[in-house]
Amino acid sequence: MHPSTGPDIISDVRALFAFLSSSSFSSTHLPPGVELDPERLAVIGMSGGGYAARAAALYAEPKPRAVYLLYAMGGNLLSDYWLRVKSTEETLGPGDTESGGDALKHLLEHDPAPTTEAPCIGAQGTYDASGRIRLFGWFWSKGELLDRILGSPVSAHLRTLPKDARLAAVPAHLRPALLQIGREFPPTFLLHGGADAVVPVEESRVTYERLKEVGVEVEMEVIEGAPHGLFASRTPLRFVEGAEEAQERGMQFVVRFLGGSAGRP
Repeated sequence: MHPSTGPDIISDVRALFAFLSSSSFSSTHLPPGVELDPERLAVIGMSGGGYAARAAALYAEPKPRAVYLLYAMGGNLLSDYWLRVKSTEETLGPGDTESGGDALKHLLEHDPAPTTEAPCIGAQGTYDASGRIRLFGWFWSKGELLDRILGSPVSAHLRTLPKDARLAAVPAHLRPALLQIGREFPPTFLLHGGADAVVPVEESRVTYERLKEVGVEVEMEVIEGAPHGLFASRTPLRFVEGAEEAQERGMQFVVRFLGGSAGRP
């Protein structure tokens, strides 16, 4: 979340895994008799959290044993969807957090102070006290979200290039933040709604094809007609048909690679 960049997130997940794997973590932070095995960790990322989960899968040590990505961004950041300047009629769908520049001026002109507060998801959508979550829609509408991820103004140039020329046009020192998948990526389960208007299902499809290409075990489920978050309604909060069962299959996938069982972590 602004003003953090992709490299900031990569640094954070590395620090988190180093903290979890430290010799003193269990004795200092867990109840007596409870120990964390840092060699049996998995990561789950939803929506924008998929970027952090992918970053952990690529750069954290020890490497997670499995990855579970739900309607997650980060699989195709050089696509037209993220780079194109949107028309005034285009929105992110119900719960769109985009607001006019005037309403966001205080956030754009002055970086918000660091906070430990996490955005909340409720019946009315995603929100945070400072209003920073609204910047996602603003950057998306301007085709500048990649600029914020990389911490460099590259989008205006990239959108003029053919798709197959864009990666080479990104400065080499910024490419790690594009989260390019290789054969060392952990086994992955992908779940996405086929009618997602916030993070296109193509993000998961590109990820799936790349993982298959490099020989990583991967499963993917698409719930046709389902929107972002797989919600049938927010008030009352209810998932589309089949979503809960698919989510459970994703958890079973993770448990399998952690060496546990459904009733035992």
